[in-house]
Formats: sequence, structure tokens, C-alpha cells
Amino acid sequence: MVLFTFALFFFAPRFSAKVAEYVRFSRELEELTRREAELRTQIAYLAKERQYLEEDWYIEKLAREKLHLVKPGEILVRVVRPGE
Repeated sequence: MVLFTFALFFFAPRFSAKVAEYVRFSRELEELTRREAELRTQIAYLAKERQYLEEDWYIEKLAREKLHLVKPGEILVRVVRPGE
């Protein structure tokens, strides 16, 4: 009985610390797995964007939409909605 009591007091704190550490690592693993999935999605998006940037039509599209550039002889028409 004394041996059992001694073992209980000796191993219980170590066991509970290990359980707490396990729970912490499990949560950290879940968070890192979620972050990895987000980064893989972002990598796929950027790879597709990189492919598009190698195409002339996409560069022209960006120049027209973002920089409001036009070809010689074209007229830029901008629709302004009330309240803008």
C-alpha cells in the first residue's frame, strides 16, 4: 500500500504534465494543418496567376482594368453611378 501511494504521488504529476503537453501539441498540430491547407491554396492561386502573367491577353486586361489604359484611337468610357 505504501509503495502504491508513493508511486501515485511520484508519477501522477509527471503523467498529468505529459497529458497537458499532448493536448497542447494536438492543438498546435491542428492549427499547423489548417495553416498548411491555407498556404497550399494560396500557392495554387499564385501559380495560376503566374501562368496568366505570361500571357499577353492577361497583361492587356490588367492594363485596361487597373491602369485604365487604352489603345491609340480608342476612347475610354467610364460609367459613374450616383453616389460614387
